[in-house]
Parts: sequence; C-alpha cells; structure tokens
Amino acid sequence: MHPIYINIDSCQIQWFLLQVGADGSKSCVRELAGFKTTGWKYSQSAIICTVEHAVDNHCAWQRFLPAGPIALLPIGDKFSNIVWTMNPKESSDFKSMDDDDFVNAINHALDSGYGPHPRPHLFGGGSIFSWLRADVTSSATECFEVPPKVVKLSSERMVFPLSLMHANQYASRRVVLIGDAAHTVHPLAGQGVNLGFGDASALSRVIAEGVAVGSDIGEVSLLKKYEADRKLANITMMAILDGFQKAYSIDFGPLNVLRAAAFHGAQYISPLKKSIISYASGEQRLPLFS
Repeated sequence: MHPIYINIDSCQIQWFLLQVGADGSKSCVRELAGFKTTGWKYSQSAIICTVEHAVDNHCAWQRFLPAGPIALLPIGDKFSNIVWTMNPKESSDFKSMDDDDFVNAINHALDSGYGPHPRPHLFGGGSIFSWLRADVTSSATECFEVPPKVVKLSSERMVFPLSLMHANQYASRRVVLIGDAAHTVHPLAGQGVNLGFGDASALSRVIAEGVAVGSDIGEVSLLKKYEADRKLANITMMAILDGFQKAYSIDFGPLNVLRAAAFHGAQYISPLKKSIISYASGEQRLPLFS
C-alpha cells in the first residue's frame, strides 16, 4: 500500500490513503495528478455577490434576460446570492458600478425592466393541455410574482468567465475528482451543485462498499466504479445545459417562439414537468419518462 496526498495549499505531493479532489474548477489536485480535460469557453461572464432583502427570502428565482439569466438564490433569512450572466464588457461595467446603482440594476432586472411580466396562460388558458393536467402543480395557474426587493449589497462583487470543462477521467490510483474539479457547467440552470452532490453521494457509497469487504479504498479498480456510475449522468446533463446556453444565445423569431412553446409545454404538461424535476434533482437517470 503506497498512499499519496496532494496538499492544495502548497501544491505539493505528500502521503495519504486517498485524495479527493474537490477544490473547484481550477483544481490543483487535478493538475498535479495529471488528469486531462476537454471543454471550451463561453463568451459570457458571471457576476456573483450576496445581497440583502427587505424581507426574508426562501425561494430561488431566475429570469432569462437578453444577455443571459439572472438568478437569486436564498442562503437564509433576508440574504441571497446573485449569479448574473452577461457579456464580459457588461460584467466589467457592473462590477465597477456604484453600490446603489448596482442594487437598482438588480431590482430592474428581476422585475419588469426588460419587458412585461410573463402571463401564466400562453395557450388560451391552458385548455389545450387540460387532459394532461389532472395533477399539475399550482405554479402553472399562479400569476407572475416579483422577487423580494434587494435593499443593499452584503459582499463584494466578483466576476468569473464562464466555461464548460470535463475531466477525461475522474479516478486514478489514490486520487479521485468530484464536483467542479471533475466538471464545470454553465450556471443557467443551477445544476453544478446538484452534479457535485451526486458525485459525493456516489463516491461515499463506493468507498463504503469497499470498506465493507476490506478493499483498499485507494485502488483504481474501486474508484473506477464511482467514475462509471457518474460519468454518463454528468456528460448528459452537461450536454443539456450546453444546448440550453446555445439556444438562448440565438435571437431569431421562429426559434424564440419554439423555445417559449417548449418551456411552456414543460410547465403545463404535468408528467413531463415532474420527470424533468426528478431528473434535475438526481432522483432518476433519464430525462424523460423512465
């Protein structure tokens, strides 16, 4: 048994039984262990910060804007994280903007600043899909709700260039990658964290199975079971998100109508909606009726 350890603070190789690389998209573990990656850059950046609301926020919100989506992610009490996708020039401008002006820009983007509020019944009150909506969730019949107003910034603003990256392998002897160290995706659907949770769950299960039978948890044959379990699921979700990003990067009338119809269909057709939610949360493997 020859354990190794990669110290991510000093980027030095030391000794340990199993090193789990969970150190983000610029993983030192991945680099020192020699894992190769495949991917590409998007012509977009994300500006990220923490904000405070006038009231408590317990709901995640997202709005698709011309330059990219803005997401409001609750982190407890009156605080939320903002992930706002835009082109690099805009991100630089918004980062250097006065705090009050930036708060106003957030509220403008989350409310009606880029057009009227969406209406809930694109398909004539939804009757065209009524035979499929016996157990549809209430959100399909509710009016558009404005997210809670942001009153001030609670952190500095950071800007990150967006990219897609996938490690060609997740595991080698005594080293394994999970989360953003193994794969990074566009933040438009907030799936990066779910993919990471799935990795952590699968790896812990494989390690527990190895310990139960007395296996060396750093053996590549054991760690490859984790890789086989997660790789297809991760690549599938990455392809879906990349497709969404490309679809929303094109402003073309007929495509805009088809895109809107597809998303409204997913909202109104209850079995499809439940299947998509189940897949996105990691509860089932296939995106449709499995």
